[in-house]
Amino acid sequence: MTNPPIKKLDQTDYIKTNVRLPRDLHAELSAEAHKNGRSLNSEIISGLRKDQGTVILAEIAELKAMVQTLLDKS
Repeated sequence: MTNPPIKKLDQTDYIKTNVRLPRDLHAELSAEAHKNGRSLNSEIISGLRKDQGTVILAEIAELKAMVQTLLDKS
């Protein structure tokens, strides 16, 4: 059985940056990455994307409440 070819990442799609993390947060993220079978970098990206989705959902809920308030007043 042969392995599928490995797709090389286009490095121009990424920006390399350095981030200082508190030791306890680094340990927590490293443990989560290990548990999820991901690299630390992938774990951080996954968490950031999930947080973006949570923020968007909260904003949608806030807009719905505002619309409902306006409808109730009419």
